[in-house]
Amino acid sequence: MINDKQKILATLVELSDWEWANLPLLKTVVGRHVYYCIAQDTFFNASHQTDRSLKQVLNHPEYTDRAVRMKLRELEDEGLITRVYSENDKRARHIVPTPKLLDLMAHHAETMQKLLEKDFIILEKET
Repeated sequence: MINDKQKILATLVELSDWEWANLPLLKTVVGRHVYYCIAQDTFFNASHQTDRSLKQVLNHPEYTDRAVRMKLRELEDEGLITRVYSENDKRARHIVPTPKLLDLMAHHAETMQKLLEKDFIILEKET
């Protein structure tokens, strides 16, 4: 039987199993990093296109530029992102998630919420 202290870890394990089965992108650490960086940039800059370049969004001291670029190419080939040149600086490119990736992120968030709601009370923020 799982005690209260173990519930959050058990829920995270269940989420990890769901991610492994449904989000092949998250099977590699670089893929996981790229996915969450894109998600963070999308959610926190949803009201306007960010002026942050690819390097600024995806920078991580442990992953090579080559590994990140290969993962971005995979995402582009799968129709999950497009890369566009900045209007301010034609040398810089930005990641634009496609509706396919946005739907995938929404499904991921919905699954996460359902898993958390099984054992935890989710409080809505008052506006």
